[in-house]
Amino acid sequence: MLGTLLALTLTASPTAAQAAAFAKGKQWEELYLAFAAASPESTPKGDRGKIAQALLAGCRALEVDDAVMAFSLGEKSVAFSPSADALHCTALTAKRSDQRGAAEDALEKGSSAFPKDSRFQLELGRLYLEDGQPGEAASVLARIPAKAKESGEAKRLIAQIARDSGVSVGGPKLPVTNGASPVAETRGLPPATSRSYESGVDEDGRRVRQNQYFRFYYFNSKRDFGQRAEYEGRVQGALEDSRLAAQRLLGVAREKPVDVILYSREEFRLHHGPQASQSVAGFYSQDAIRMNDSAEINDRNRATLVHEYVHAVMDELGSFNQRSLPTWMHEGLAEYIEWRSEGAEGPPKGYATALQQLALQNQLPRLVEMSDGPLIASRNPGLAYALAAVAVRLLVEKRGMAEVIDLIRDCGRGTSFEKALESHFGTSVARLDEELTSSLK
Repeated sequence: MLGTLLALTLTASPTAAQAAAFAKGKQWEELYLAFAAASPESTPKGDRGKIAQALLAGCRALEVDDAVMAFSLGEKSVAFSPSADALHCTALTAKRSDQRGAAEDALEKGSSAFPKDSRFQLELGRLYLEDGQPGEAASVLARIPAKAKESGEAKRLIAQIARDSGVSVGGPKLPVTNGASPVAETRGLPPATSRSYESGVDEDGRRVRQNQYFRFYYFNSKRDFGQRAEYEGRVQGALEDSRLAAQRLLGVAREKPVDVILYSREEFRLHHGPQASQSVAGFYSQDAIRMNDSAEINDRNRATLVHEYVHAVMDELGSFNQRSLPTWMHEGLAEYIEWRSEGAEGPPKGYATALQQLALQNQLPRLVEMSDGPLIASRNPGLAYALAAVAVRLLVEKRGMAEVIDLIRDCGRGTSFEKALESHFGTSVARLDEELTSSLK
């Protein structure tokens, strides 16, 4: 079944009629799978708009219930025809699936391409406000014409900004601390500078413990002093293990402290939605690791912490410019270090066998298809993560982990990934695909 599904993306380009049929039948996953690897350039111009409309219909249909898949459909719709509606749906679903950089990109493109469509300025203002940038938010919202239907909401938000932060339109741009999340701020607890943990409570009533490497948050629930001390000891041990494992295997560690928010499964569902609570063990976003189902610390939590801590290290190495690297490089390195921290050199046996079979059939997904958007949205996320990690392992085997780290730093300074890959490893993404197929065979 796996080979059949993946093969669908690698056969002749699907047609506009097929797209319309999938949309009519509300077969959204089949629609995405059919067009995931399709190139607009190889599609007749007359068909591109029809395909884009079918993909947009999927984005709108899944916008509330499955934001990750909706975003993937919207992004593909934009590729075929960057309409205002497609850009707007892509932005909203990117935000709902916590891909705030992608949301900002879509909103900026929409604002530039459709300057009279005030939906983009309104959503961009909301995004900036949520990200702790009231000056930027006020500036964008002030551009909305008085006659636009979004004007009333824009005025309300501008008044709120002025009331809450004293920022006025045209005032100085406030400093942004590398995307740090507003939820991660505490009162009365200055940044720690030692390895010893200090305690506090934030404005939302969460218990806070921090040292020079980590700052973690959780709701006390009904733990008594002894239970709380035992839990915090387990958390501190798991965090230290993740830091040491990453430092040992990467050769570097994070210098800036990392925020870690520990949710129970119910809390994670409340904050990030039912889809994420069922499919995500944790994620790194806005300079913070957000852990699902961590009311107790177990081996699964520990492995996830290693994975997400690697993302935090990469973020800092890349000058907090997450879009400087393709998704497969981001996730591949984190997955590879997670394997190594658990004593493995490669993927679990089932994925290793599936990758080998696909390589023998010359049907491996291409890395370029895994450059944008979350791998969790792919038809087989586990296989996608495994392939990305094997690709990173191949780079490590070529010239060592230190060269991988130098590549990340180079991209963070503005070098394109393709140029950095050629410079540091003497290869291209296309050639790396060929080497992957050969090695897996």
